[in-house]
Amino acid sequence: MAALAPLIGEILGVERAPIEVRDDGLRHSVRIGDAVDFEIEDVVPFGVETGEPVRIVGMFHPAGSEFRAAEAKRTNISAFGIEYEGRSALSASQFSWAA
Repeated sequence: MAALAPLIGEILGVERAPIEVRDDGLRHSVRIGDAVDFEIEDVVPFGVETGEPVRIVGMFHPAGSEFRAAEAKRTNISAFGIEYEGRSALSASQFSWAA
């Protein structure tokens, strides 16, 4: 998270909300209260019989250096005056936050 700190210019607030994370094979979703609701599906190229999704490796990102290319099926954020609807996505095969 320290790498993200320089990107934050103004704290708009803090709320408590239940977080629901689902991982169902190639589909992944997160719901945080009524503020965040998104679902993505990993991209599997046509003709790949193993079903393995496209991987992006060697990328600098605070959450890791290997991701899967994904398509946003549903991406809505409505919190603290910010409204966002996304179209593209990445997913991580392993992800962990720790304090």
